[in-house]
Amino acid sequence: MPPYHDDTRLSAQLSRGDITAFNSLYYKYYKAVFANIFKLVQEQQAAEDILQEVFAALWVHREKIDRGQAVGGWLFVVSYNKAIRFLQRAVTERARVRTELAGEVAEIRADELDDTHDLKDVEYQYHLLHEAIENLPPRKKRVFILCKLEGKTYEEAALALGISPHTVKEYVSASLHFIKEYSLSRYALNAPLSLSLLISFVSCLN
Repeated sequence: MPPYHDDTRLSAQLSRGDITAFNSLYYKYYKAVFANIFKLVQEQQAAEDILQEVFAALWVHREKIDRGQAVGGWLFVVSYNKAIRFLQRAVTERARVRTELAGEVAEIRADELDDTHDLKDVEYQYHLLHEAIENLPPRKKRVFILCKLEGKTYEEAALALGISPHTVKEYVSASLHFIKEYSLSRYALNAPLSLSLLISFVSCLN
């Protein structure tokens, strides 16, 4: 069965406003999405708040989700962008407090506090990740989806696929290297993102 089979069916149902499909996607992905968010923000409450924002966005944009791609990829990209926005706002707020304590006038640029995501960047990252995953060999692709998008442990993935945890670890490592190289090569051809952001995006998968 293709690794995106369930997502294709659930995405179709979700686009029609099926709350059961939404709940299925939530319980399938929320642990992995939360782990990726927490890895970035390092704050439990903030990570939980961002997690809820991500799935709220999934519901709001349910009709725009590409049914041929893993919803986990979309969730990863949106959660990454929201976590980065949170960190940017935190840095800006600390700078504002420091300038106020120093008796200086604090200037905060509106775009630094704007939580509206650049949809073109999100879409580009989403499709870039999907393209890279699709170019992996079938077994490595399945391992990557299980471990990095669905949040399975190496042991759980190994049991599901009938291979050793060590093999799973090697597949994940090789897949991450391939995805990073693929992303950078695509960046050289066509990318609205800065190179530093793209590298951060790919590196976050580790």
